[in-house]
Amino acid sequence: MTTQVLNKHLENNLGSRLYFLDWIRILAFAFLVFYHSALMFVDWGFHIESGYNSTFLKTIMILSSKWRLDILFLVSGVAISYMITKMPLKSFTWQRIVKLYLPLLFAIAIVVAPQSYYEAIQKGVFEGNFWQFWSSHYFTFAWDKRMNAPFPTYNHMWYVLYLFHYTVLLLPLCAFINSEKGIVILQKIEKFLTKSSRIIWLPLTIYFVIFFAFNNHEVTHTFYDDWYGHAIFLFAVLMGLIFVRMPKIWLSFQENRFISLAIGLASYSVLLTLFLLPNEMFPFDTGLVWGIVEILVKWSWIALIIGFARKYLNYTNSSLKYCNSIVYPFFILHQTVIIIFGFYVIDWGMSGTLEFLTIVVGTFVICALLYELLIKRVNILRLLFGMSWQNKESIVDDFCSKSIVINNDKIS
Repeated sequence: MTTQVLNKHLENNLGSRLYFLDWIRILAFAFLVFYHSALMFVDWGFHIESGYNSTFLKTIMILSSKWRLDILFLVSGVAISYMITKMPLKSFTWQRIVKLYLPLLFAIAIVVAPQSYYEAIQKGVFEGNFWQFWSSHYFTFAWDKRMNAPFPTYNHMWYVLYLFHYTVLLLPLCAFINSEKGIVILQKIEKFLTKSSRIIWLPLTIYFVIFFAFNNHEVTHTFYDDWYGHAIFLFAVLMGLIFVRMPKIWLSFQENRFISLAIGLASYSVLLTLFLLPNEMFPFDTGLVWGIVEILVKWSWIALIIGFARKYLNYTNSSLKYCNSIVYPFFILHQTVIIIFGFYVIDWGMSGTLEFLTIVVGTFVICALLYELLIKRVNILRLLFGMSWQNKESIVDDFCSKSIVINNDKIS
């Protein structure tokens, strides 16, 4: 197969854009605002703590925490698979450095620093203004045990750090699946996986193999020793990387969505029971059972979300296009905004519910304003927040095209 024919085959195999995965990505990132805001209102340890301990929020968080990161890594694998058909692997690697590592370094140095500062202020680790903290303490590479992380730190940007290194690690596989032999093997895997409900049971089996291969199942977000976390997240990226080369896979998720839903609801019910009732009530090792049920929750909810999204969200509109353009800057900003804004909101004397809602809504508004009024208008900031450099002609064209879309929407 010639290179031109091979590229044409890859494009045909990938098919049209999978809009339902765009929706999943956007909604999963948006949910991070709710999740990280909620961490201030439970006793699980966070950079800023409100003093509240909401059992209700915990019941939602123990569900979402099992799958929300895995599904983001899976969708990221899909994006990688698309990109490696559009450019040589060398160009792709450089693009990943610019889009992932540059924003990561910028975030560690500037964006994340206020998170450490406000945490240090609340926990009595430091007294003084931000400039004094940033210039004298933040880059000391020390770790006060009262803090959740050392100075400096990446905090929520661990996702970007992990994704970049997974991308580099998977480059040989990327080259293979672009080859003629790789295409043939993926076609055989697709034929096997799409029979009956295998798309549910085979990945679940692999998740269990990973689970029982490790004694410690804590995901630490500490890059150098987070081996269990690396195993499950790398597996998620791998699934996205190859699933998108198998168009029938997504239909299989859709056809098996009610099986996934049944497993998801049943396993979540067991998890809630284990969480809400005292350990003394169970005549077995709740730790082991909890871990096993976590795996069931993880994959069943990933599968049901993909299945129902494939059925009901496989479309595009102006909202999807806009959110796709802002989701990465929002992700980089959101936790810093939550912590700074939340630091002051929790002293306003409101109820816990009102404080939580204020922080959530305020975070979305502040991030939107920072994006619209500053980030998207300054090219150097666009690069530092993972966006493309935009010349004046592009800005004018973009404005005109948006005006046309808006006018067309009004006419219709």
